[in-house]
Amino acid sequence: MTIREQLRPPVAAVLWGWCVLATSAYAQEDAGVLRLSLSEEDGAAPTLSLSPGRVTTLAFVDERGQPVSIAELVGPEDGWLRYEEVPSHRHVVALRALRSGTGNIVAFLAGVDRPAHFELTVGDGPGPTQVEVQAALSVTAPASAAAPRGDGAAALRGAELNAAIRDYLLSNPDVLREALDPTRQLAATAQRLRGDILGAAGVPAAGDESAPVTVVEFFDYRCGYCKRSLDAVRMALERTDVRVELREYPILGDDSARAARAALAAARQGRYVDVHLALMAHEGEYDEESIRGIAIEAGLDAERLFEDMQSAEVAALIDTNRALARRLGVSGTPAFLVAGPDAFQASPGALDVARLTNLIEEAASQ
Repeated sequence: MTIREQLRPPVAAVLWGWCVLATSAYAQEDAGVLRLSLSEEDGAAPTLSLSPGRVTTLAFVDERGQPVSIAELVGPEDGWLRYEEVPSHRHVVALRALRSGTGNIVAFLAGVDRPAHFELTVGDGPGPTQVEVQAALSVTAPASAAAPRGDGAAALRGAELNAAIRDYLLSNPDVLREALDPTRQLAATAQRLRGDILGAAGVPAAGDESAPVTVVEFFDYRCGYCKRSLDAVRMALERTDVRVELREYPILGDDSARAARAALAAARQGRYVDVHLALMAHEGEYDEESIRGIAIEAGLDAERLFEDMQSAEVAALIDTNRALARRLGVSGTPAFLVAGPDAFQASPGALDVARLTNLIEEAASQ
């Protein structure tokens, strides 16, 4: 193991598929605890049933019961739910439903490479006064500081290893800046995985393959920040010196996955970009009726589209995108990677036309 490898973030979260271990809390009038495990297998997000005026708290802990801080919280934007982090407990979020509705809460957690996602439904019936949802994260222990070995070289341990790391950092300050800056870290990781990111089979793309700059976006059709970035993506699609590769990364539930499958199925009829833009501009649910309407508006064979949505190839491409996002450390959407001839620029989060234009120019000049 090299010193650079030893300097990688020390905690990696292993997430299993959503699995409800105990659900009796919702049958109680008093406060209860619903314990959830997160697994590496992708499954449906858990649905939390709330009641107007009632408070629900979500507390995130690791497998040892230690708090896991919330780095960012994203929730519905139409005013039916109030949500806020608890200042004195950075691992807790309080939810209060104001009226009936449905939506999502996504929590990006410190040291966790994928978001925790909950689908919320609010009805008019009575509910418990308070429910604490405890999402138990299984967190691996830090990698052991195995000493580098070489022919005739003594193993470095303790103070010697610390001194070696210090000397390495003083000689290579970019390594420390990369480790402390998530954007630089994402760009550096993308450069290491360049061959897996660019030009992959089956990934929808637009633009000249020989273009000097390639813009790659990981996105979810239900993500409000992805929708805010649509004008920037349109700009990139219109440029002749830019190739755009679009990575479906549905993280916000069944509707997100359904929309992603519809877009990839549209690619089989040669209309991916048109359907992608229509899906991203769409406001509302991504149910069969809305997808059928978008398909017909784009001039597609809707019945064929629904058949292709269920194909193994479409499912495999989404799985490939998820696996690549995990390797990159992409924990939310949108995430933009802008590849120039020799390096990547990265921008996790929403961006506008000016920001993406700057990234393209920077990538082209490197």
